[in-house]
Amino acid sequence: MLDGYEAVPRISRSGTPDAPARDIDLVNTYNLRDLGGYATGSGLRVRWRRLFRGAGLQRLSGGDLQIVRDLGLRTVIDLRTEGELDLTGPCPTSDLGAAFHHLPILRRVWERPAGEDLAEPGAYLAARYREMLDEGAEMIAEALHILARPDAYPAVFYCAAGKDRTGVLAALVLDAVGVVEDDIVFDYHLSGKQVQRMIERARARAQERSTSFMAMVNQPPEIAGAPPQAMRSLLAWIREHHGSTGAYLREIGVGPEVVRRLADNLLERSR
Repeated sequence: MLDGYEAVPRISRSGTPDAPARDIDLVNTYNLRDLGGYATGSGLRVRWRRLFRGAGLQRLSGGDLQIVRDLGLRTVIDLRTEGELDLTGPCPTSDLGAAFHHLPILRRVWERPAGEDLAEPGAYLAARYREMLDEGAEMIAEALHILARPDAYPAVFYCAAGKDRTGVLAALVLDAVGVVEDDIVFDYHLSGKQVQRMIERARARAQERSTSFMAMVNQPPEIAGAPPQAMRSLLAWIREHHGSTGAYLREIGVGPEVVRRLADNLLERSR
């Protein structure tokens, strides 16, 4: 188990041919990163520059747009709600040359019920993520079917902050293809600092205050982070109640052949 996440040398900021920089450094969009390099229990790893996760890609423009265009994306999956899409628009996929898929895995952005106890933010978030597995089952299944297509890559999926909806889908994908739990939890935890950067920027820029992004900004600080226990708890719950992520996916219409194709698309032998 990993205790000191900040000390684990798993992010290459400068990048090497074998391990490119995980973070895609942009000016007006945060939390876009590569899911490559993570290890499976069978000695394989996720290929670099194949699958990305992100936040707020509808804001891509200028130099940011060119950086993302250079990734060669062929598929963009937007996990935001209908309301978020209507308010701020889609990712500029026509400029990227990518296919756009809107797969909202929540009907509406979370609102914390008055008086709800947030003494254990990991438990609170894990409970919301479990609800997402049910509410978003159809869209999760569609996302997995899309990512099982060899011609879908490189691909990216994103939501408003790139932490919760994107974090759940990333965990399901990585767990389905056999990535070890520590790497799944580590990747989820990476979003914490990026979300804090987004909150600070939004508070400093008045024009952001009229957007749905402020719903995330106004979250209690206890749940704005990405505590490792939230993801560990979700993965444990999936095992306890479904047997495995693969079994959960079968229940929602994603069979073993789809998972096999997903793994074929994403995995390679470690070098």
